[in-house]
Amino acid sequence: MTDNQRGVCFFAYNNEQIDYIRLAMLASKYVKRHLGVPVTVITDSGTMKWAEQSLTEYNLSEYFDNIVITTDEMKQNVRQHYDSPWSTFEAQFSNSNKHKVWEYSPYEKTLLLDIDYIVRNNYLNHVWDNYTGVGMFRDARNIRNEPPAARETWLFDAGIKMWWSTVVYFDRSERSELFFNTWAHVADNYEFYRYLYNFPGRLFRTDYCVSIATHILNGMVEDDVVNQLPTNMYFLDQKDDIIEVRQDEWICLSNDREEVWKNILVNHGAIDLHVMNKRALDRHWQTLWEKADG
Repeated sequence: MTDNQRGVCFFAYNNEQIDYIRLAMLASKYVKRHLGVPVTVITDSGTMKWAEQSLTEYNLSEYFDNIVITTDEMKQNVRQHYDSPWSTFEAQFSNSNKHKVWEYSPYEKTLLLDIDYIVRNNYLNHVWDNYTGVGMFRDARNIRNEPPAARETWLFDAGIKMWWSTVVYFDRSERSELFFNTWAHVADNYEFYRYLYNFPGRLFRTDYCVSIATHILNGMVEDDVVNQLPTNMYFLDQKDDIIEVRQDEWICLSNDREEVWKNILVNHGAIDLHVMNKRALDRHWQTLWEKADG
């Protein structure tokens, strides 16, 4: 395939606490090493200006083959972040335009990845020739291979199963377009669907949007509208931490949900990892950057 037929897209909007564009560049370096496809970053002018000023020692075009500058108006969406169980901070989380990747992506086949999803092998290359329509993870495990908490599995106790928008594969089929149109509809009417599906919290979550869109569409077609990516998505929770980065393994601390004072040392191999603790990524950014060279 030519360069414009398959590729990865990231969204990266900086806030006062998290340098998303720097994390996106790190994630892109791992994509290029393990998947070997071009990368598009979707951002705004302020974030891009900061990147040009703060990342002067790097050639941005080496890691971002395309840069899409957006002017989308974002929902106010303040999120509480954890860095270990004992340290928290709040920051705007700009994600309300994520469904627009359908129009922003220059590729015929796209993997939309969160900037905290670190690709550590070539597993995702399986999707290009084996999936049609949309594919996402439905099942997840933490770094101790345990299922996530109920709030990360179901929209609410008696509700629908959650799909993860951390990784979204799509092509240019009519079914994919229908999915993104439905996602946009749910996002535009989020308060109504919060009431209808009775899920908790005030945070705008794209995981909930894609889950509801999938639920709606599965009632309109004869089979499942979304493909479930095989195996599980592994994640490092916000209350977990990275202790040491080695070439093919990370040494991590996994916080015990039942006994929060307890942290368990875990050796995590060369498996893709959704690192929810952004500050852990930032602390180890330089080492991770160097290890991406192999």
